[in-house]
Formats: sequence, C-alpha cells, structure tokens
Amino acid sequence: MTEEDKLLDLIRIDPEVWFSTFAVIKDKRGKDIKPRANTLQKRMFAHYRQCQVEKKPCKMIILKPRQKGASTCAQALTYHHMRKNENLAGSLMGDIAGTSDKVFEIYRRYAENDNFPWDATGTNLEDGGNLADLMKLRSKSVYGKETAGSKNAGRSGTIQVGNMTEVAFWPNTGQKDPALGYLQSLYDGDNVSLVVADSTPNGPSGWFYRTWTLDNEWAKIFAAWWEFDDSEIPFKSKVELQDFKDTLTEDEKSEMQRFDVNWEQMHWRRRTLQDKCNGDISKFRQEYPSDPEECFLMSSRPRFHVEVLKEMSDAAPSQQFTVGNLSLQDNKTVSYNIDRAGSWKVYNQPEHDSKYVIGVDTCTGEDQQMQGLAADPDYHSVQVWRAPYEDWNGDWHVARMVAVHHSRIDIGVLSEEIIAVAKWYGGAFVVPEVNNTGLAVVKYLLEAGVSVYQRRKINNSTGMVEKFFGWQTDKVTRKTLIDHMAAELMDRNFDIPDPDILHEMKVFVINEKGKPEAAPGHHDDHVLSSALAIYNIDSATSYRGHKKKKITTRMLRKNPSLMCPDGFMRVPLSEYKRLRR
Repeated sequence: MTEEDKLLDLIRIDPEVWFSTFAVIKDKRGKDIKPRANTLQKRMFAHYRQCQVEKKPCKMIILKPRQKGASTCAQALTYHHMRKNENLAGSLMGDIAGTSDKVFEIYRRYAENDNFPWDATGTNLEDGGNLADLMKLRSKSVYGKETAGSKNAGRSGTIQVGNMTEVAFWPNTGQKDPALGYLQSLYDGDNVSLVVADSTPNGPSGWFYRTWTLDNEWAKIFAAWWEFDDSEIPFKSKVELQDFKDTLTEDEKSEMQRFDVNWEQMHWRRRTLQDKCNGDISKFRQEYPSDPEECFLMSSRPRFHVEVLKEMSDAAPSQQFTVGNLSLQDNKTVSYNIDRAGSWKVYNQPEHDSKYVIGVDTCTGEDQQMQGLAADPDYHSVQVWRAPYEDWNGDWHVARMVAVHHSRIDIGVLSEEIIAVAKWYGGAFVVPEVNNTGLAVVKYLLEAGVSVYQRRKINNSTGMVEKFFGWQTDKVTRKTLIDHMAAELMDRNFDIPDPDILHEMKVFVINEKGKPEAAPGHHDDHVLSSALAIYNIDSATSYRGHKKKKITTRMLRKNPSLMCPDGFMRVPLSEYKRLRR
C-alpha cells in the first residue's frame, strides 16, 4: 500500500484528518476557508475517535462558548460519520427554526464542497432530497432538521445520528421534555450511534444542566474562553499596555490570578465584555465561561452572593469530617459511633465552652414520600450550628455549621435523631419548621424535654398574645429568613463546610416572578434549615453536660458498694477534698 493510499484510508476513518484537509467552512468574514481544529474541536474529535476504537456509542455533551466552533465540529462529525457509514438516519434539532437553519447550512456546505474521493462517482449528494430541510448522501444516509417544540418534533422515526443544538434553550412546558422525547428515538446500541448535545448555559436546571452535572455515559467537553488562539488582542504600543495595566479592575485581577491568563487575553476579554456583553460581567461569564460551574450560575439570577459561595466551595474539599450514627440511652447519654453508612456528617464534635442551635426543615409529608424516589420528593434537613465566639487569643470565629443529617426517614425516627443530637450538643436549642410534618416533630421533642423555639401570635378573638412551639413559615417570615441569610453571607458572618449545602445555595435563584426559590429540579431543604439556624443563632444555648449527683457522707453510708472491707469509704479525690473542708 502506498503512502497516498494510507493517507486516504486515514481520512476515510478519522474525521479530524478529513476536517483539516477537505472540509470547507465560512470564516467570520464570510469567506470559504479550510479550517484548523481549535482546542474544543480537538477534544470533540478525540472523544469520537476513542469511541470508535472501543466500538461503543459516541455520546458527548458540549458546554460551548459563543462563536468558538462547537456547531462547526458537531456537523463535521455527523457528516463524516454518515458519509463513511451506510443507511444511517440523522436529525438536527435546534431551539428555534433560525438556529436549525444556520447549523444545517454548515452540514450542507460540507456535503457540497467535499472533494474527497469517497467513491468512483465523486458525488456526495443524491437526488430526491430537499437541500433546505433534508439531504440524502451517496452512502444512502439521510440527514434532516427539526425545531424543538414544533408539532412533529422527534416523530421522524428511529435515528442513529443526532445533534441537539442549544438544547438548554429548548422549550419545556409542564412534564413534557423535548430532549427526552428526542433521545427516545435515538438508537445507541453500538458504535454506529453518534449524538452531540451542545449549548451555551441557561441556568442550573433542565436536561442539559442535569446531564452535565450527573455521572453518566455522556462525555463532558468544555473549553474556557482563554484556551482559544483568537481570544487575544495585541496592544498597539507599550503606552497602551501600561494604560491597560493601570486601569485593571479587581475582577480582572482575580481572573488573571485564577487562570494565569496573559495581558493580550485580558485585552480581548475587556473588549468583548464591552462590545458584546454591554459591560455585564454575569453575561460574559455565561457566554464566555472560564469554568463550567460558574457559567450555569451566572445565566440565572442567584439569590446568594456567588463569589462568597465559591470561596466556601473551594475550601470545602479540605474540610475534615466523620460520618456516623448517634445512639441515645435512657434519654440521657448519647454515644457517637463512626460508620460509613451513618446518618450524620459531623465536622466539629461538641465543645464544652460553645453554644449551639439546631435548624430543622422536614419533608412535605407522608403523601409525598409515598410517591417514591421517581417523584424526587423533599428531604429532611437537620443542621447543628455553633454560635460565633472569641477565643482566648482574641480571634473571632464566625457561626459555623458543624453537623448535618439529610434523609427521607419516618418522622418518628427523625425525631429520635433530633433528640439525640440536641442532647449530644449539650441541650442545644431546636428551631423546627412546623408547616408540614414539623408539628409531629415538636410533640416528640417536647416529650423528651428538648428546648424548642416558641413563637408569639396575637389571638384575634381575645386580643391576647399566645405562644406556640415551632417556626411558622409564610410569605413574610420566609422572605425574612432568606434576606437575613443573604445579608449575613455578604458580610461573611458564617461558614458552611458542606458541599451539598453550598450547592443548594448556589442553585437557589430568583424566578421570573421575583420569588426566591430552588431552581427547577433542585431542593431547598438545606437552605431553609440553614436560614432557620442563622436567624436564631443568638438563641443558641451553652453546652450543658450530663449532671452527676454529688456524693455525700449519707449516700456513702447507705450504699455498701462504696465501702471498703475495712470500713473505709471509696471516695473520688475531688470529693474527698470537699468533705475534708
């Protein structure tokens, strides 16, 4: 076999080699050019190549920056794959008709301008296809386009090749998710299957976000804005460079420090921020992300300060904790046993000179739990918080979450857990929400002698002030809790070491109606439990150990077990000194 034949075989097998030798695209000026794969595209090609070698379906999800070639590469992969494999059905679906049209045009340009000798005819397209909506290749493979939300979307039959573009923006009404409908028509049994889902972020919710964040068979491919060669603008002179350095903002300094970007890259960032994002940092981080987590948050309206949460999240992996179970004996003594399958995550065990408060947010109730895991019901969240204090060296320690329980267990069992942890932390003050199953929890706690929050309410009939146990959440008190927590976070007045709690705070957003709530598909159990504890942190109670009865002479004389055979009494040294005084 000649070297030329080897090269032709390589081009026939490898889409990246074909892309750099025979593909034709339009550049940003509108001219037809031969492309060269950038960082993001190389990662996409590499994953496809790996799947082909391993003979498995190729499923990749692309978190893409604007105008960095993700769609160009996705269409190169689908075209090359369908040209080398026979009798495949493929479909492109965009969020709107305009998106589908633009991306479909990239595929059509590949097919019309491809000069690679796939077969003797030298023709890539067959007659019978409508080039605007459907293309038939000489390989007998057919590729069409659809629009998410249209009447017949996803009803074109079984497909082996798919491109879901801007999928985070697909319309999602009620329980109907067009992404799931599209994937139900996809055959993914072997390496003939290829599907690329690409999008810019659109908030921490929906199929795209869930698929990106979960551990699954989808390959996650991302490239930051500073990884592209065209994300640089050179300075015209040393004077211009110095002026730029003199006007560097705190945000720009942080970006340079975090990602080690150079001055020319920061010049591009500032220009793009001004020209294409109207000076909106949040929009830039959404459209041209530096990391895959930040862009999802910036594309929504987070209720809590993102930068402070990021600082806590960065520190969370290094936080030490144990997992275990609490056991209560005789309603007095509590033991903590380390167990990987335990129900408590403990960051700081009880300290005798500290004060503690416990926030409790319970599941919506038994009805919701009966729906099963598929319904994704709420959880119980029980959090122990240590009040702020000044140590012997004069250093100030902010309030800190020190232990957390998160489950869907029966309300009676949950009450036992709360009683045990309250006693373990020296009789900690408990603030349970009573909107749902909290009333049952309060009953158990009071019977066990636990100190429980009381609220005051005026009786409209008598005009008298009455007291009720537990925190009642309504529109006013809920807003009060969330606003107070947000303000305390801004001032860095508390510390949360747990990544699960921090994640819930990150995806706690302001919806279209201006109401703060968990983003679709997420929970707010941890958020409300934290808010209850933080709001009532001043009511935290000092650690109180189990009281031991003092030994008296009378007790010793009445208890023979405390007496020695020779008539002397067995007395602890401390008690002996007290009796001698």
